[in-house]
Amino acid sequence: VLVTMLIHTCFFFACLPVASHVWGRAGQGSGRLKLTVLSEDRLQMKWKETEGNINGYKVRVKPMAGDSEQEVMLKTKTPKATVGGLSPTKEYTLQVYVLNGSQEALFAKRKFVIEELKNASQTRNNRRNSGAASGKNLTSLGTSAAEHREVAEATPPPLNAVLTQPAKDRAEKKRQKGTQPKGSGETTRNQPSAEASATEATPTTTRSSQRAPANSERESPGKEKPTKDSLRRGSQFQCDTSAMTDIVLLVDGSWSIGRNNFKLIKEFLSNLISPFSIAQDKIRVGLSQYSSDPRTEWDLSAYSTRDQVLEAVRSLRYKGGNTFTGLALTHVLEQNLKPDAGARLEAEKLVILLTDGKSQDDANLAAQTLKNLGIEIFAIGVKNADEAELKQVASEPLELTVYNVLDFPLLSSLVGRLTRVLCTRIKEKSNKENAGSTVKDIPVNTGPQLSPTDLKISAVTSKSMHLTWSPPLRPPKKYRIVYYPSKGGIPKEVVLDGAVSSLRLSNLTSHTEYLVSVFPIYDTVVGDGLRGVTSTLPLPSPRSLRISELSHNSIRLSWKAAQGATQYLVLCSAAPSGAEDYTTEVKVAQPEVLLDGLLPSTEYSVAVYAMYGEDASDPASIQETTLALSPPRYLSFSELSHASVRVSWEAASPAVKAHRVTYVSSRGSNTGEVDVPGTATSTVLRPLSSLTQYFISVRSTYDEGDSFPITGNVTTLKVPPPQALKVTELSGNSLRLQWEAVAASDVVVYQIKWSTVGGEKPQELSVAGNVATAVLPGLQKNTDYKISIWAYYKDGARSDTVSVQHRTNSRSPPTNLFIDSETPTSFQVHWTPPDGRIQHYKITYNPVSDAAAQQTIMASGKSSSVTLQSLLPDRAYKVIVSAIHYTGESESTSTTGRTACPTISSSEGSVRGTVAYQAPVVLGWFDMMEAFGLVEKEYASIKGVAMEPFVFSGSRTFTLFRDTQLTQRTSDVHLFAIPPEHTISILLRLLPETPKEPFAVWQITDEDFQPLLGVNLDPGKKSLTYFNHDYKADLQEVSFDQQEVKKIFYGSFHKVHVAVSHFKIKLYLDCKKIAEKPINTVGSISTAGFIMLGKVTRTRGPRSGSASVSPQRCVLLESGEA
Repeated sequence: VLVTMLIHTCFFFACLPVASHVWGRAGQGSGRLKLTVLSEDRLQMKWKETEGNINGYKVRVKPMAGDSEQEVMLKTKTPKATVGGLSPTKEYTLQVYVLNGSQEALFAKRKFVIEELKNASQTRNNRRNSGAASGKNLTSLGTSAAEHREVAEATPPPLNAVLTQPAKDRAEKKRQKGTQPKGSGETTRNQPSAEASATEATPTTTRSSQRAPANSERESPGKEKPTKDSLRRGSQFQCDTSAMTDIVLLVDGSWSIGRNNFKLIKEFLSNLISPFSIAQDKIRVGLSQYSSDPRTEWDLSAYSTRDQVLEAVRSLRYKGGNTFTGLALTHVLEQNLKPDAGARLEAEKLVILLTDGKSQDDANLAAQTLKNLGIEIFAIGVKNADEAELKQVASEPLELTVYNVLDFPLLSSLVGRLTRVLCTRIKEKSNKENAGSTVKDIPVNTGPQLSPTDLKISAVTSKSMHLTWSPPLRPPKKYRIVYYPSKGGIPKEVVLDGAVSSLRLSNLTSHTEYLVSVFPIYDTVVGDGLRGVTSTLPLPSPRSLRISELSHNSIRLSWKAAQGATQYLVLCSAAPSGAEDYTTEVKVAQPEVLLDGLLPSTEYSVAVYAMYGEDASDPASIQETTLALSPPRYLSFSELSHASVRVSWEAASPAVKAHRVTYVSSRGSNTGEVDVPGTATSTVLRPLSSLTQYFISVRSTYDEGDSFPITGNVTTLKVPPPQALKVTELSGNSLRLQWEAVAASDVVVYQIKWSTVGGEKPQELSVAGNVATAVLPGLQKNTDYKISIWAYYKDGARSDTVSVQHRTNSRSPPTNLFIDSETPTSFQVHWTPPDGRIQHYKITYNPVSDAAAQQTIMASGKSSSVTLQSLLPDRAYKVIVSAIHYTGESESTSTTGRTACPTISSSEGSVRGTVAYQAPVVLGWFDMMEAFGLVEKEYASIKGVAMEPFVFSGSRTFTLFRDTQLTQRTSDVHLFAIPPEHTISILLRLLPETPKEPFAVWQITDEDFQPLLGVNLDPGKKSLTYFNHDYKADLQEVSFDQQEVKKIFYGSFHKVHVAVSHFKIKLYLDCKKIAEKPINTVGSISTAGFIMLGKVTRTRGPRSGSASVSPQRCVLLESGEA
């Protein structure tokens, strides 16, 4: 069942009996509506169930003005609803709608005022009561007198149960109506119905008329009648029990309640007390109000009538403060439930707690202590109360002892249910006590043969004692031992078997006098009690208390441990001058403690208690005065300059938070103050004036204040001059003067003066203080100059003058620049050296058509020519040469030259500038044969190399014998990195003695001889493999083993061209394309390693083995797209 309520506030529906049934003022469909006033703010409405298929009803209660509209949605066909939170004096409009799908139709409508309905109902009831005595009319509790029903306590029904009635209940109700005599279950339009639905009426228990009269919980005529106010405010229910019960009301009086709400609390308490018989021999009521501290408003024995208690409630004054529920519950145990306060040993104990918030201390422990003593606790929460805490505090069962409402006005809804629950609990406890008592009704016999003698108390400690006694002549069935503190406390008892004549009492309070009684219990009598009194020993105190460490803000204490102590409580108190007394509390487990956060130069009184659980021993005390705040020590000065000084010291205590350094000049014109962290032991003072005496003081700052200062004095130095003067000649008639600024940040300006040694008029130049270089113009060549410089500082001081002498020189360029010895990749540059000492020459060159490809090399100062390598063939170059003198660089001289056009030889002839097959565009090339000295003029000087002339073409063929191992540094052949697009062109033949294992015809390695790029031949597999490292530095290999490739291994000359581009590789054999495969872009190939010919792949190192082979040509070409 889904019930939706759109209301201004949440309503707490207590299970109250039907008070009256009335008809309201007429309106549209008013004949279909029947209204029942349940309480001052709660109304039930019923109507005749409609016929047909409907989805449910919607009930709308709308005030004429002032309050928000309330609406209840019912999703069943139950023709009944209950609405609470209404004002008794306001006029409302009630509308009932029938819901059918998404449509709704007005079924009934009427207006009402609860107060008018209630008055009209009372008038009708009075007329019926006066005219009918047959017992057929309804009682005030809504039950028939003939049925002898008695109300029993039950848990309030849930909200949906209050608003709707289950179908099963309706069916049962209809079934019962069918069995009743005619007229007993029916009502006419002008007669209220006696029917109360199961969802509204309090659950009832039927008893026979022989055991209890009708309405047994109403007061009999002879008993005290309730006051008019109590009847007006609360329920008319009266509790008829006379059981001896002590009820303590514990009321929260904190600031969060407020005075207006406190009035509602007093009204609630009055209504709660009214139904009970209050007398000295029946129910006693005491009250304590609590906030920050509890206060007993009146004891249990203060009032002996209900009217007196109600008057005391009306006179209760609002306290105010914080919420300490745990402390208040302890107050109830220690103060309200003492015999002196009127508590009776044989009476049942009830505590009713009322609070509006969460406790600021632990309430559970104090509540558990009360519950362990058999005291039952009821917990009532209002508004912001912590329901979890209420459940911890209350006794079981929680459904009867825990109540919570959303606001103070709703407290009135709890009265009816709570008074019945209290009445029932009191009766139950009284019945159990009467049924379970084994001693109370037994007559006492004072015969000596039935009483024990000679009670002895021994083995007394701080927490226990041992009892022994002599048994009576007639052995008892049991012994009942009762003991409690003589100055007041909860009596405790132990029951022993009659054969036992000794007992050890434990968990006692130390240093406390106890009264002990031993009662023998027989089947029919109780013997005289044997009584004794003794005191437990005080708990062992700490011994040898002493001060082991003392500072300005701390005291370290130590003492000898007390045996059995669980921890120690240390109280430290003092009364500083002009301040209030204050005390700090520390708990420690070991026999020592550090008390910190103290004030300097203050006398403290320290008391140390040994704790044994919750008990404390007598204290051990001592007095001591903290030290004064310690100043820093060992003041010193270092890093002294003209404008600063480093001040150093040593901190006197780790408790220092900061240091304050103050300085003042002897003339008083320059003062300052610097704060540094407490962990620092030095600081630099700046800016200071040069050649000035300063008085410096340092004091330490603690949480408690500043220490006395430690002082000293120091005199600053003279301002420094510029240092490390350096003169550099520039082109033309100027030179550059450079210097090192020792204190650049303090210099305002540099003044420079220069003149010839012969005494010409000097020239001067001013330079800003943040500059350390200057250009001196208008100088003569081959002339001696004296250059001076000094500095002006911020404080107006002038430094000493620093001077340097310098002779100017001329810087002539090289002459007669020309180019010869042109090859496709190089030419030589010649020049005539100039006069003077030359450090080196700078040669800059670039293709005439590409100025951006400019490169620069250096040549020795003693040389007059240089060979430029790695040039592009048949290309015009511009060459610029300048001389670097010791005094600077000369002007430059330039010329142009052109490299030769390349010629590539083959067995079929020569092709100039490019290869004979369709090949990529050649951008540059490198002749490997020439690089390894395999030329006619040089081969004879290479070990393991032979040359054979090729008869028909005139070309030379070289034979590399086994293990010749030809190796060159890559940087000597390739000045720049191998381009990613290149072509390797090889003309060779394999010899009969060529090994059958793989070898590299040509390869590039790194400095550790690890292969980077090359071409391998494998005579065993008759395959050719190209390898390199791609852009990810991963080794990649591409192998070719086609039938045409196998020709290479048959002993004839073959031309092999491997053309590599960014994404593919092509193999040409004898000018014919054999295959094409994909490949990753070649990565950067280091030129720091080596180039090798014929190396066997399984070997490594400079002396590894090589294969015998006969190459005629080996060329690496820089190419475009292959």
